[in-house]
Amino acid sequence: MIELMGVDKFYWKIKNGKREKIFALKNVNISFRKNNITAVFGNSGSGKTTLGNIITGFNSPDSGEVLYDGNPERNQKTVRYVFQDPYISLNPAKNVEWHVETAARLNGIDAAGIRETVELVGLPWKEYGTKNVGVLSGGEKQRLSYAMAIAQEPDYVVMDEPFSYLDSLNIFNLLHIMRDIKEKTAFIYLDHDLNRCLFVSDFICVLKNGSIIETGTPEKIKNEPVGSFTKEAVSKLPDIKKRI
Repeated sequence: MIELMGVDKFYWKIKNGKREKIFALKNVNISFRKNNITAVFGNSGSGKTTLGNIITGFNSPDSGEVLYDGNPERNQKTVRYVFQDPYISLNPAKNVEWHVETAARLNGIDAAGIRETVELVGLPWKEYGTKNVGVLSGGEKQRLSYAMAIAQEPDYVVMDEPFSYLDSLNIFNLLHIMRDIKEKTAFIYLDHDLNRCLFVSDFICVLKNGSIIETGTPEKIKNEPVGSFTKEAVSKLPDIKKRI
């Protein structure tokens, strides 16, 4: 289990010549369980990326505590990160095979297994293995980043808006893969799209202005929303029976 207890993250902003404290996260208390997909739903600027950065150790909280199975220490096996921007985790000057071989060597795992996962996300090895990452489309880069993270079978994968460059069919495929493998790799799925959160998750946390304002199962969030923000988001879910 990953636990965040009383986590704050703030930044300083100069306003009218005075320093003002701006909270990106404020008093966040949340647990992420294994064998589950937990979605964190929020609009742009709600604090989702900051939350992902703190869970994965890219940022440290200004107050509060993050525990991994009761331990403040984590490692690469504990949690991996799929960034919103795939360019962060990939080297455009190297080909796909280099990324696979490097990941296998650094993590002590079989490269063949990673190649299978690359194929699973819709990147046939014969076609993509020798391609430089720099020539891949944004969606292909996102699928490669996704494959590299899940192939290493960490306890958790944090996914920050991971489908921004993908078409609906590829998104649907990757969401199904998440559901298929959650028993060995749990997911912390950060997204502004409530419909996708409802589809894939076992539990949803609603984040607004850096605070968790509502939690529940997908059924509860959809059918019994409590806060005005969640109610509005639910009211705007697409309805295939209606046309614009």
